[in-house]
Amino acid sequence: MLRGKRLSVLATLVIVLAVAAWTSPALAKVTIKQKVGDKEFTLQLYGFSQLEARAGEGREGKPPGESGPRFSAQRIRVGFNYFHKGLFSKLFLDFNQSHSSDEAGLPKMIKDAFVGYRFNDAAFIRIGMIKAPVGMKFTIPGWNMDIVERNKLDKGMVLERDMGIMLSGRLIGGPADQKLSTSGIEMGHEKWGRGFGYDIGVFNPAGRSAAVVWDKSVLGDALAYAARIHYDHGLPLHFEASYGVSEQAGGPGTEDFKVLDIGINSFLVDGRLHWNAEYIDGKNILGIDGWDQDCLTVTLAWMFTPTIEGVVRHYAASVTRGDDPAVPDTSLGNTYVGFNFYLKPLNPKHRTLQNHRIQFNYVLTSGDDDGAWTGKWGYQQEAWLLQWQIKY
Repeated sequence: MLRGKRLSVLATLVIVLAVAAWTSPALAKVTIKQKVGDKEFTLQLYGFSQLEARAGEGREGKPPGESGPRFSAQRIRVGFNYFHKGLFSKLFLDFNQSHSSDEAGLPKMIKDAFVGYRFNDAAFIRIGMIKAPVGMKFTIPGWNMDIVERNKLDKGMVLERDMGIMLSGRLIGGPADQKLSTSGIEMGHEKWGRGFGYDIGVFNPAGRSAAVVWDKSVLGDALAYAARIHYDHGLPLHFEASYGVSEQAGGPGTEDFKVLDIGINSFLVDGRLHWNAEYIDGKNILGIDGWDQDCLTVTLAWMFTPTIEGVVRHYAASVTRGDDPAVPDTSLGNTYVGFNFYLKPLNPKHRTLQNHRIQFNYVLTSGDDDGAWTGKWGYQQEAWLLQWQIKY
């Protein structure tokens, strides 16, 4: 009898999630509110899946000489948020990541795992596995991206997620009547309010960053530090600047990796025109003195109809190998041209809730491509990417 009831509850939950994911053009999730005596808590369940086909000479991981399509998944994620008065917690899992690799101290499938306390909008503290506050596009949720992926030409230099403690604030100095407040779960600028914001964090060495070597022998001796300030004026303007350091980035006795990031993001013309620009500059990649790389990214997107959006994004990267005079300075460009097809018309008031969509990108290369690039990451040959995303 009890087993039958459990199966019925599970079946009902699955049906509710499926219906919510298909029918809602806004942010769909299951919210459970429960009272125990005079205590009330809230539990939210949500997730998204990104299923893909990729092809072309530049496709990552392809055998030499092959350019045909490969079907795969990028993210298969489920999240749980808990709230009780000022207390909150988040657990975010990716079933397309390793459950055994422990980069940064937890299996890679555990994307976020933190607890915290919210004093008010201007101050909330978190401890656990958190996104380090460096990189504007990186701290935007993975279901809200303009293109299929985060290109590692800039994403490779963020500090990624890490175990640590972080103090944050949002909506500081904004109008008192704005109908927004923080929950404590915010990573970047998911809420387009008005006012200043900040994040200050201390972490273990940035073991999940592609610019840092995960070496357990430096734990307890080396740390990572990151800070960000930003300002929002509603949808028309978001500006942020951040700086981070991961000590002994290549192992004991190596150099510290340092990274500076500046970004601006804007929605205009009732949300139909979206543009952003971001510059990131990394010093001493993998702890190697003089291995420096930077990248400027510019994005332009236009909603042609309520369901079809055209997107162009260009990455312009350059590298200096001061550690090895025999390696020349080079530059590489990656340009994504494509469209986003939304299965439900977007509501301009919820422009950033890009939930159910099909994305197509063709990636063009320029500069020192086709084997001449001496930096890390990026496409050196052309490729195409197709993705279907479902969000609930």
